Amino acid sequence: MEIEMNRVNKDPSDFIIDVSGTAEIPITYGVAQENNTGPVFQSTGERYRKKLGLDGKQAELVNTLSFSTNVFNEIDYCRIQILKQFLRTTDYLEKNCIPVNKTYPTVVDEVSEIIIVLEYNYRKESLNYQYTIDSIKSEIFNHVLKLCENSIRDCYGIKRKINTDFKYTHPEITGRFHKKIVAPVESFLSQHQHLVLDADYRTNLILNETNTNRWKDKFGMITSDYTNAVSFEREIGRLAEVNIKNPSLDDIYLEASKFVSTYDRNAALRLYLHYLDKDLQSKRFDRKHLTKSIQKNLFSTPEQFAEFEEIVNEFVLTRDFQSAVTKLDTLYLPKRKRIVIDRNAIDRVQQLDSQTSKILGDLLADEEEQPEEQHPIDAGNTADIEFKVIATEDPVGVKKYLPELNLSDTQMDLLEYFEKSSLTILKSDLEEYLRSRHLFINAAIESVNDHLFDTLDDILIEEEDEYLTINPEYYKKLLNNDQ
Repeated sequence: MEIEMNRVNKDPSDFIIDVSGTAEIPITYGVAQENNTGPVFQSTGERYRKKLGLDGKQAELVNTLSFSTNVFNEIDYCRIQILKQFLRTTDYLEKNCIPVNKTYPTVVDEVSEIIIVLEYNYRKESLNYQYTIDSIKSEIFNHVLKLCENSIRDCYGIKRKINTDFKYTHPEITGRFHKKIVAPVESFLSQHQHLVLDADYRTNLILNETNTNRWKDKFGMITSDYTNAVSFEREIGRLAEVNIKNPSLDDIYLEASKFVSTYDRNAALRLYLHYLDKDLQSKRFDRKHLTKSIQKNLFSTPEQFAEFEEIVNEFVLTRDFQSAVTKLDTLYLPKRKRIVIDRNAIDRVQQLDSQTSKILGDLLADEEEQPEEQHPIDAGNTADIEFKVIATEDPVGVKKYLPELNLSDTQMDLLEYFEKSSLTILKSDLEEYLRSRHLFINAAIESVNDHLFDTLDDILIEEEDEYLTINPEYYKKLLNNDQ
């Protein structure tokens, strides 16, 4: 019990906390701290004062504006163009639209007075009047702002427009408002769209991403100004560049391919390959095919179409764009027909030639051994001998080869030499033959091939290892059947 009493009667100073060395803590009475790091509100006028070079009056006017926030005017570049057009328009209203009642400084003041009288019937000296008149002016300026935004949207190819219905529906108010404000503003905006700057690259990217059909207007301009395939492909490439985020990017290339198919087949195929490339990168692979009529324009033969399909299918698997383009560029080049030479047949012909030559040689030798007997002519009967000249057709003018080929003597001589050798000659034999005529083998062959390429759509004399040969079907086309 005594111990407990000692605890209770303990020195009270033990419970006192020494705060003498602690700095004083100031008491705040709801005053904001000076070092507040929170976001500071900035009015529209202050925000764009430097960008637009606003003076005090313009900044005050811009501060009264209230944008109906949307994707379009949230783009800083678009908002700047809207505000520029707004300032031009309000300046026009102030200087060119003179109020009927001269007591009002501007037409906006005049219309505001009409609205407050017809809608509210406030006395001019009342507090309600002053507050309401300022509010009405702000509503008028914001309506002009909406008209300006729609004008900029039109300049940038945005089909969707914001609502511009006016708050007041009294017939007399709407009539005068349209006559004194809306009509002059719309007229001014339509006549001064040229003052609006073109959208920059970044703005175009955003606009095309959110307006997936916006590219069609520019595409129409490109097609209407078509001059050649090279510049067309270049312009389509630029259009695609600013639509890189557009989900409809592949459609740009597809429509471009369809359009240019009537002008340049190679360009059409390359653009279609671009379409496939972008389609493969999209979320859904559609692979739209070209129409039958376009296919007829692009492919002259079933073989060309089959080769095109093969290239495209390979690209879908490999995604090797450059390789596919290279193959497409050679699709329309003339294909050289490969002639397969039957060596056994050549050997048989040569063997027959040697046998024939031997037989002819033997026959000639026999004729030389048995000379024909010469019968002397009786001089006494010479008076009865009558000489007759048999007229023969003049071979001049009848040529072995078609006259329209305009072959030179050297070229015809070379072709006849091939014919004598069954249209197949050892290269060394021909070289020796031409050397005897002071001609070079390569020059002679190229002369014939180049001269007849347009006629045959292929080369006539083909080289196969040590042999030179002529396709018999091609050779028949050269002959003059009337000889």
